[in-house]
Amino acid sequence: MLSPLRRTVFSCMAIAVFGTWLCYGTAARAETVPETAATATATDAQTDGQQPLTISAEHALEWDRSHSRYIARGAVEVRQGDTAVFADRMYAYYGTGAAGGMGNISRIEMEGNIRVESPPYTAYGTTGVYDVTGGKATLIGDNLKIVTPGEVITAQNMLEYDREAQTFTANGGARVVRGQHVLDAENLTAQFGKAKGDTDKLALKEVRARGNVVLSTPREKIRGKAAVYSAASDIAVMTGGISIEQGQNVLHGDKAQMDMKTGVSQLIAGGSGGDGRVHGVFYPSSGKN
Repeated sequence: MLSPLRRTVFSCMAIAVFGTWLCYGTAARAETVPETAATATATDAQTDGQQPLTISAEHALEWDRSHSRYIARGAVEVRQGDTAVFADRMYAYYGTGAAGGMGNISRIEMEGNIRVESPPYTAYGTTGVYDVTGGKATLIGDNLKIVTPGEVITAQNMLEYDREAQTFTANGGARVVRGQHVLDAENLTAQFGKAKGDTDKLALKEVRARGNVVLSTPREKIRGKAAVYSAASDIAVMTGGISIEQGQNVLHGDKAQMDMKTGVSQLIAGGSGGDGRVHGVFYPSSGKN
């Protein structure tokens, strides 16, 4: 039988992480709980309309005064409203300038099996850091991905989140999969915004790709230096040394526009180099079909 753990209940102020709120403040009371989980609950929000917040951990929830931080260990869950953050461990660091020696939390570190659920997206990583002042977060490690109802965004090196701009940036071996279309690049930035006809929901608005961009469709593969995809029009525009591969057939130009709805691709000539013309090499059918 495990010995009873201590549960600390905080009356506190709150800060946003991926749209989620973390509690910080002065410990109000501690009570013995005959369970295997430690929980902190904020029910008296200081901002009107703020929802209750809960931080829970299977092993322990600690206040480390010597390092000015809170530590949650073991299947950590941070919840408020429809948003939740999950990790094996979480460290919340605060300053020491405010009354009571608490100050403001300026940095949050997460470790192990990180999952951030904030509709419409869920983000995954191994290690995460959140800069509270700048409103930005970074995820690194294995299985870096963002999943939404319509697309999956992955990266090999890093995922970055900007709360104010509502953007996710995938760095290193970045990829967006949307239905049968796949966009690969060195770096991708996905812009989210209010969904059409529903101001309470977010949806993908735009994707910007940079560096060795490749757009793959069921019919062709298009290569270039940069691309912009608009979710509203379902059209992608690619620039910089364009090549379109359709089986053995290859076309070259300076700019391409791809309509994902109709499947029509348009190659456009440019004056940035070469003879300013579009070129295509077409191979006749082998006649074996």
